[in-house]
Amino acid sequence: KQWYQRRVRGVELFILLHCYTLYILLLVAQLIERAMRLPKYGIGTYKLEDSTTLKNVINAVLPLGVRLFDTAQWYCNEGLIAEVLSTELPKHGLTREDVVIVSKVHPNNHGYEKAKATTLESISHFKYIDMMLVHWPGMHGSEGVDMRAMRAGTWRALEELMQSGQLRGIGVSNYTVSHMTELLEYTTTGPPSVLQCEFHPRCHQTEVREFCEKHDVQFMGYTPLGRQDLFNKPIVQDVAVKYGITPSQVLLKWGIQKGVVTIPRSSNPDRNVENATSWTDGVSLKQDDMDLLDKLNDDSSLIVGILLCYNRV
Repeated sequence: KQWYQRRVRGVELFILLHCYTLYILLLVAQLIERAMRLPKYGIGTYKLEDSTTLKNVINAVLPLGVRLFDTAQWYCNEGLIAEVLSTELPKHGLTREDVVIVSKVHPNNHGYEKAKATTLESISHFKYIDMMLVHWPGMHGSEGVDMRAMRAGTWRALEELMQSGQLRGIGVSNYTVSHMTELLEYTTTGPPSVLQCEFHPRCHQTEVREFCEKHDVQFMGYTPLGRQDLFNKPIVQDVAVKYGITPSQVLLKWGIQKGVVTIPRSSNPDRNVENATSWTDGVSLKQDDMDLLDKLNDDSSLIVGILLCYNRV
């Protein structure tokens, strides 16, 4: 009888230790996922749909240490980017594992089944995707659609693909604080790793950035150069002259020094080099100049107003 009791206790102890080990491994996996942080600088690829142009851009920025490439299902260039990277990376002694791919679920692919199927298609181009975002919280023709349920289904699909290892991280784009708060109610993997929104000196996104800081969400800014009129603002011009840099470099340094992942877009290789130099030249704007640039803010958005239909709750 004593032998039997010891045997039972031994089995119970084994099961307990096994469960504890699994629990620790789960915690470690979640910590690794939360620790996924994007490089501070990358390039956007919207409207880069020509192979030659894309090759020229990629070959211009890789020597400067740029490793982040932002795309989306909407851009219709995921396959082209993957193809160009596969041929150009080896020329620089690099592999797929050396670059970071960010893509996004098309707003018309909201919902569990469509989101999962189309994200798997996106993954097939790159073997895996480093960060997959939900592009917009809404969708065209969403009248009468339960968008909360659609968003929850989309997020669940991304969570499953992350847990299977096909996505390294997941996040959202163009979400408001209301959308982010809602997401926290149904997520099973913690807050999103990334929130991508428009960000430049005329559009500070103060409310969502404060939310991101509170919940350890990395903020990523697109359209960092804003409207063309920013280049001609006297403040921007004066700061550029003071540091011997270009207006675009002033604007990009402002975003980078705010701790924002900055992703300018240009089809011109020389312009890409100019932009990337703002990240590599070691020049930092003094706080007084950062404060001057802050005064340009008027919460002016280039994108959200135009695409309001995709931002409906």
